[in-house]
Amino acid sequence: MKNLVFGLIAIVFFVFNGIAQEKSDLNQKAEFRSASLITTYEKEVTEYKFLSLAELNEEADQIIQEFDFDNSQNTKQNTCEITIEIKVEVTIGISKAFVSGLITSCCNDAASSAKRLKAMLLMAAMG
Repeated sequence: MKNLVFGLIAIVFFVFNGIAQEKSDLNQKAEFRSASLITTYEKEVTEYKFLSLAELNEEADQIIQEFDFDNSQNTKQNTCEITIEIKVEVTIGISKAFVSGLITSCCNDAASSAKRLKAMLLMAAMG
């Protein structure tokens, strides 16, 4: 009988202790805040800012596709390189997270490289 009473008391303490604890939400969603696309071509740095995920998806690829490589000083050297950096800021709960990536590519592959970089960063940031 003693063991039964002590067993019930122990169970009651464990149940109340389990109920009293605050449960953390592990499935918090990442919320997009801002993004920027920075291109460096022939020592000229250009930064584009995006305030929504839709804006980033639509305009980033278009910006890279429309980049003009024809009036290049590098045409004599046959090397045309562009550096593309994409930064994404998200919030997860009350925390801010910054994810960025940088690639250096030849001008012919810049659009496809930028698309891959953008896709990887968005998957990492929004996970």
